[in-house]
Amino acid sequence: MRSIQNLSHLTVDAYLKVGDLAIDATIKHGDITRFLASRVGEEGKVLAFSDQKTDIDDVATSLFLSGLHERVDLINQSFTAIPNYLDPSQPVGAAFFQVDATLPIVSLLATIKPLLMALKENGLLVFLAEHPTDLAQVSDYAQTLPTKTYDVQSYTDLLTDSCALLIQRH
Repeated sequence: MRSIQNLSHLTVDAYLKVGDLAIDATIKHGDITRFLASRVGEEGKVLAFSDQKTDIDDVATSLFLSGLHERVDLINQSFTAIPNYLDPSQPVGAAFFQVDATLPIVSLLATIKPLLMALKENGLLVFLAEHPTDLAQVSDYAQTLPTKTYDVQSYTDLLTDSCALLIQRH
């Protein structure tokens, strides 16, 4: 999934600005959290979610060692808590979800809806997965979004099957 993740980073890098709010909805190894923290600058903030305390601890250490810890709020809750942390006065520049077969799709779709409304102009939702089937329902939902408000792009690595789905607000 590395090449697809790198492609999504390049895309987000073009739109995420210093001072923005970014979200890592599903901390895995912390690489996305560190990427976002490096882009939002000292004036920005990253909200990083995981209901696994070990993930939080590992990422906290990594952020501290890289000097990015003050830019990130590590939240020991599932991504489903994201709507509770949205502030109408601070639009979201980008949010990443790492999706696999264990992620509850109904909960994911319920979380996406308020996030779409919270995106800034040109803000992005990025969904990464190892297999296109993991993103099928999210992709189906994205196709129902109004094209005057959102652009939807899908990318698949033909060698590895890893994929990305990007939703951008106009």
